[in-house]
This record gives sequence, structure tokens and C-alpha cells, in this order.
Amino acid sequence: MDVSSFIFYTILIIVLCNLFGFGLSLATIHISFLKKYRIQKRLIKPITFYRRLPLILFNILLLIVVSAFGLYFLYPLFNPNLEFHLVTIIMQLFIILVIDDLYFYVFHFCMHKNQYLLNKIHRIHHKAVTPFALEYIYVHPFEWLMGYIGPFIAIFLISFFNPVSMIAFWLYQFIRNIHELDVHSGFKSILNKHIPFWGETEHHDLHHEKLNGNYATTFTFWDHIFNTKINHDK
Repeated sequence: MDVSSFIFYTILIIVLCNLFGFGLSLATIHISFLKKYRIQKRLIKPITFYRRLPLILFNILLLIVVSAFGLYFLYPLFNPNLEFHLVTIIMQLFIILVIDDLYFYVFHFCMHKNQYLLNKIHRIHHKAVTPFALEYIYVHPFEWLMGYIGPFIAIFLISFFNPVSMIAFWLYQFIRNIHELDVHSGFKSILNKHIPFWGETEHHDLHHEKLNGNYATTFTFWDHIFNTKINHDK
């Protein structure tokens, strides 16, 4: 597969995931019977969503542009042949997810412990006390640009041993985008019952409510390892 096709399909995944997030956000705000499935009972005013939408759309556009340029320059690290080696795909996907989440945990922890970063950068995201799906990217552009470094670190590390599978990267993009929409949706999770240490909505919703702890997103074991997990009874 050539570089333009690789970039096109990656962007397509990003766009489709965020279109789903847009629909889910509208449903959350405007369909009243869905409120009973939400963790928090605070009402979300429609005007809040529409006021935040310009920054959200700007960040999605930046996400597309940065992904396109990044993959253009990193293309030599990928395997251009769409070979379906299941073990390789699963291993590389897991490595990308774990390295990305460890990087995000450290970066996220630092933004909470550094008062300047918290007040000037990360506080924007925490205006969402009762988050809805697309608010995963309601952030200062600097925050998500820095937070997007994790998967590229993983790509470099994997490439020292084998070319990176495009399929593994596409699966990463799909899982990461859908997971971010899920944990910010405010709806009770069901996947965490089937995937050990999978970051559920309840885990991240507590982070938005308490503002201190539960810094991991994809895998909750980082909060167990570094003793930053929030207990539900606190």
C-alpha cells in the first residue's frame, strides 16, 4: 500500500469515529430517556455543547493534519504489504496501546501536579465535570498535541525489531478513538467486565469529578501500580 492510501484510510477511521462521537453527543444532550443510563445525574445544557464545538472541531482538524504529516514521514517504518499475521498484529497492537497509555499517564499526571499546566492548559478539559463523548478532545491544542506523542514512540520502538503492521496501527486508531469517546460519554461501561484492567467510564468519570487521581485511560493498572486510583467511596 502506498503512503497516500495509508494516510487516507487512517484519516477515514478518525473521521468516522468522531462522527459517531458527534451523534452520540447529540443523543446524550437531546434524548431525555438516555439520562437514566448515565453515571452522573447533572443535566447537560445543549448550549454548553454548541459553545464548545468550535474548539472540538478545530482540534479534530488538527488531529487529521498532524496524523497525515506524521504518517507521511514515518511511512518507511511501516510494512507496506497488508499481511495478516494475527500474532504480529495482536502483539504490536498491545505494545502500542501500553506504551501510549504509559506515556499518557505520565503526561496527564504532570499536568495535574504542575499548577501552571493545570491552570493554563489542562483546566480547559476539566470544565467538563459531567463529560459527554466529544469532550475527549475539548482540550487546549497544546495538550492533545503533546498527548499524541505516545503512539509514535511505540512505532519507533517496534520498528527496531520489525516493520509496523498498518493493520495494527489502524486497530489502535479505532480502539483509542472509540475508547476515548466511551470513557467521556458518561454512560455506564460494559466492556470492562470482559477485558481485565480496561479503563471504564466510571474510572474516568471519577477523575473528572474529583480532579485528583485515576490518571490512566486505556488501562487502569497504571493507577494501581502508582497508587493513584480513586476509591468509589471517597
